[in-house]
Amino acid sequence: MTRSEDGTITATGHVIIKRMDETLVADQVIYHTPRHTMEASGHVMIRSAKATIHADQAQLQTQSHTGTMQHATITLPGGERIKAEQVRRIDDQRFEAEHAIYSSCPADEESWRIAADHAVVDQEAGELISTGSRLELWQVPVLYSPWWSQPLRRKSGLLIPSVNTGKRRGTELSVPYYIAPAENWDATLIPHWMSVRGMMGEAEVRHISTMGYERISGAAIDDTVAKRVRGRVKGEMQWQLPASAVLRAKADHVSDYAYLADYAGVGDVSLRYLQSEASLSQQFALADTRTDWSLQAQHLQDLLLTSNATTLQILPRLQSHTEWQFSPNVVAHLEQQTTRFDRRIGVDGWRMDWHPYVELPWELSGGGIRSTITGGMRHTRYWLKSAAPNISRPTRTTGEASMELRSDFERISEGHHWRHVVSPIVRYDYVGAPDQSLLPNFDSAFGLLTWTNLLSGNRFSGLDRIEKTNRLSMVLENRLQTRAGESDGARDVLIVRGGAAYDMMRRSVDPLLQPVATQPFSNLLGEVVWQPLAGAALYASGQYNPAGHYWSSTSSYLNLTGRGYSFYAGYLFIDQRYSARTELLDLRGSFSLIPRWQATASWQYDRVLKLSQQATVGLEYHHPCWTLGLETYRINRRSGTTTAANTGFRLLLEFKGLGSVGS
Repeated sequence: MTRSEDGTITATGHVIIKRMDETLVADQVIYHTPRHTMEASGHVMIRSAKATIHADQAQLQTQSHTGTMQHATITLPGGERIKAEQVRRIDDQRFEAEHAIYSSCPADEESWRIAADHAVVDQEAGELISTGSRLELWQVPVLYSPWWSQPLRRKSGLLIPSVNTGKRRGTELSVPYYIAPAENWDATLIPHWMSVRGMMGEAEVRHISTMGYERISGAAIDDTVAKRVRGRVKGEMQWQLPASAVLRAKADHVSDYAYLADYAGVGDVSLRYLQSEASLSQQFALADTRTDWSLQAQHLQDLLLTSNATTLQILPRLQSHTEWQFSPNVVAHLEQQTTRFDRRIGVDGWRMDWHPYVELPWELSGGGIRSTITGGMRHTRYWLKSAAPNISRPTRTTGEASMELRSDFERISEGHHWRHVVSPIVRYDYVGAPDQSLLPNFDSAFGLLTWTNLLSGNRFSGLDRIEKTNRLSMVLENRLQTRAGESDGARDVLIVRGGAAYDMMRRSVDPLLQPVATQPFSNLLGEVVWQPLAGAALYASGQYNPAGHYWSSTSSYLNLTGRGYSFYAGYLFIDQRYSARTELLDLRGSFSLIPRWQATASWQYDRVLKLSQQATVGLEYHHPCWTLGLETYRINRRSGTTTAANTGFRLLLEFKGLGSVGS
């Protein structure tokens, strides 16, 4: 490094100059002290949080952050690159380039780019504006524009159109327009044309703040097939309020019961109900007392009925749970729920339910044996409208007691790599519930035996019915686990469990909802989960009826996942003597054929109806800079305004940094 008499400093070699938040690297740097300018040459690199610039030569003004660079490449934080013969830096966030090329593709995989005579990069505004522009695909010009605006981040403007075709809606074209008025507000407006149905208008507005978020969307169409205006409104919000209170709301409503079948995606087309709800909830603790409460309202839209007049709505519901821990072995609880059920046709009214109970948990020193004894009562009271005066205020009071005992017997290998656990569980439940066949039923249904309700004293959902129980339930579980090292987590290799219940009472509280059991023993439940390797799982479960000597239900699946592939095969069978006869086969998979090519397929087949409910086949090519995909589908859910199966295809063409075409 040398210094001349006029104050010019010359540095050669691997020169590194740091100033504020910027670093300059070059083979040679000449600094003119009086003019505060630098001339850098040879492998010039300027690195900052805003951008990284490589150039052959650069002339910089150290005080104003301006300058010019020859044969420069600017790489932005998002990976976007601007390459130009000459770049003039206006300030630390704006650049002006001559004969520029812009792309967000990797340098060695550039499939698209914008070539322009002149371009201005404004990082503060988040856009690149160019004149004399050409869109080139694989360096072949496909579109010329005298002016081009390319967003570098979220910005209002047109999005790439979407195209689709199907039998139910015909050919579809939508052109979304994105609006971003502020950092925490945005919206999307979508005119959506369908050759069979007409023009649909769609809109979605989103907002986020330190308090929470809100999102609302809507769609409307003058349906040329149904000859009426149809639509859907959806919304969701959540606010975190003071004192740990949370306000949540979610809405979903359609104009008619057939709307989802005609316009919704695969996930929504088979819904029975649309649910809208709002709740205000809070949790707090004081000494050894913990309380949580919520105030709710709920609206259901039954999509199997042309009118919603008989559907029960919850307006409102207040429920709470308080827990007092007097000692490690004595815990008292009080649950309360008060609900107003409302509907235009049929019996409705108020229901209040109180459920005090006491838990006595106990654990043997070392944790080998655990038990919980529970005792309590439940009192339910109704105030009914549209009912005879002598039955407008019914009540119900029941007592309950249970005891659950669990023990874990384990053995660990000498190297601490394998663990085998045998866990027997025994539970006894007694509920002295009265006959409830004359009580109103707003929300109760009797559930079939499952692993979820096997160890439960009440298999009714809701609060209008309580099962009369004198039952002993048993589960035996075997679990084999392994781990590679002492610091690694354990992985289940094999789980085998079986269970059954013995009912010593066999009395129904409501024969219309709960049939009387013909045998004291329940079905025998069995389940096996085998995971020999990470990413491979084989599952099988079933219920066997020992009195009738038949399998009531069975389900099984094989799930394989790995690098570049996934496969799922599932089967469900339900005997007609147990419930509605069901035989379903479900196959799904995706496979990498060769590098960057991936095939997907799915098939759901109903063996009872001898019908393929849904089938899809797709093929995708994944490039670092673009994706091309094609999927064909056939959906045989014959509902909506047409009974024809819906057949069509979806096309996806996406360029990184430009957007996508398809659905």
